[in-house]
Amino acid sequence: MARVLNETKKKFKQFCLDKNLRYKLDDCNDPISPTRKRVVDDHLYWIDHPTKIGVYIQRDSKLKFTRTKTKLISLGCVLNQDGDYDGTFFVTYKKAMRTARYLGVAKNKFSTEKRKAARERMKKLWESGKMGRKKKETT
Repeated sequence: MARVLNETKKKFKQFCLDKNLRYKLDDCNDPISPTRKRVVDDHLYWIDHPTKIGVYIQRDSKLKFTRTKTKLISLGCVLNQDGDYDGTFFVTYKKAMRTARYLGVAKNKFSTEKRKAARERMKKLWESGKMGRKKKETT
């Protein structure tokens, strides 16, 4: 049983890494992919299922929650728990990226090539001394 749990957790982590999604552990040490938005606590979360992941959303009004819920259902999510201001959904790995983009859990929109080029530029600037703190001259 523990082996299956580890395999599905690894699959969720690999999914987040491959799709450039945020990844961290929650208070229970279960993996989640939180949103970049600081106003809401939306996130994708790991469930013990080989083909599905969970989606959690929370809004501060019933109208905002209802509109978000309708949008998630149109993106392929299946409602699991429906509250007044928050809810959970299930979505397959195949349909999860559209949901992730909508919730804002992707890190950024840089391609791997652009990220590598930017890393090399920053490395050259740092090594040449044009980046970072200037050392104070002692007299």
